[in-house]
Amino acid sequence: MQENEVRTELVIPAPIDAVWRVLVDFAGYAKWNPVMEYTQVDGVHTKVKAAKGTPFERDFDGEITSADKYVLASQGGDPETFFGRHRWELSEVAGGTRLVNVETFTGAMAADVLAQTREVLVAEFDAFNQALLGLFAER
Repeated sequence: MQENEVRTELVIPAPIDAVWRVLVDFAGYAKWNPVMEYTQVDGVHTKVKAAKGTPFERDFDGEITSADKYVLASQGGDPETFFGRHRWELSEVAGGTRLVNVETFTGAMAADVLAQTREVLVAEFDAFNQALLGLFAER
């Protein structure tokens, strides 16, 4: 793991295509995801609410940079001060689909911000992963 990276992963007991459909259904996030909601998706431009219902709740603008089969990528922030590049990567494994949920941060404030918020971000990523897992564990 890179110093300015937050990374979590898990295996979801479901076919990769089923997981992918949920991951790219931005309007559906509000129904299943406790920490992240796309409040607007207009082509590649997005408005996102993260850490919903917590003291760390925040709204930000971003953009989808890739929705190639099994890799969803987005980015946002100020490249000079604090900028995040997020990727959700799916791959087929025995027993289902591996989800890698990773974000790399750059900019003058990246190291300081991550030093203060890494644990919070890991918890958010884990909550996202567990909510996605829960959709398929119930089936």
